[in-house]
Amino acid sequence: MTPLVTIGIPTYKRPSLLTRTLAAVARQDYTNLEVLVSDNATPGDASAKAVERYRGQIPRLVYTKQASTLGPIRHFMYLLGQAHGRYFMWLADDDEISPNYVGSLVALLEANPLASSAAAHWLLMNAEGKGRAMHTSYYPQGTALARVLRFIWGSDDAFFYGLHRIDRLRQASFRGYWRPNRDINLNWAYVFLLDLVIRGRVLLTPDTSVRFINHDYTEKSYTRRDGGLTGVLRFLIRRMNVHYLYWEKCARLLGPASLLLVVPTSLLSLLREGGTLLWHGPHPNQ
Repeated sequence: MTPLVTIGIPTYKRPSLLTRTLAAVARQDYTNLEVLVSDNATPGDASAKAVERYRGQIPRLVYTKQASTLGPIRHFMYLLGQAHGRYFMWLADDDEISPNYVGSLVALLEANPLASSAAAHWLLMNAEGKGRAMHTSYYPQGTALARVLRFIWGSDDAFFYGLHRIDRLRQASFRGYWRPNRDINLNWAYVFLLDLVIRGRVLLTPDTSVRFINHDYTEKSYTRRDGGLTGVLRFLIRRMNVHYLYWEKCARLLGPASLLLVVPTSLLSLLREGGTLLWHGPHPNQ
């Protein structure tokens, strides 16, 4: 029997978009799926009704409504904690995946037992019906240190929405930022994903028809727009904090000697980010 895959969908106040996401899941050509929808205490029953429309099309469809609103990270971790699959993926309630997404990524992981994760090609939608193909970072290097150096030098976090071996995913962690960013979740996925990069290869399917479709124009719960000097300072402190957390993980999982290469790479990456900041300013979602 093909391995069970769990798809975790966190949702909040977007039943119409959730319907689109569930339709993409229902179109998958891979059928051994468990689909968990967690509603982050949305008022009313519109989200529950959206889920009910797909009961017949998605056999193992589980809907849970939280009694009170969870923070974004706790909400993601709740779904991971409820999963039963050998493989797991998150899917945002405003995004889509191509019909061959799950099946193609399962096949890639089954053929590469040492890999942690498999990613698809990233289509970024800037408006309804308008999108562009984006570069998706992946890490096929044979050693953990080589993968880490490439990840730290410059990455996107698109493979967060890839398919992961659940045992490795459950070993990943993010312990939080320093002040003044303690209440901010931006960029947390980079620190979280470093665990997967260390523990195994992150692969990209060669089939360009396998797509993660990211609708970037919809309202994001994590978006924070601090203007002026405050925003710049928060950005700089947060990015330094991200890299410091990289150092901690590398020292613990790869050994202190790894820092001889990790720290210089990290500092050069920060200098490059600083140049981008001076030229363009911080991105709203950074």
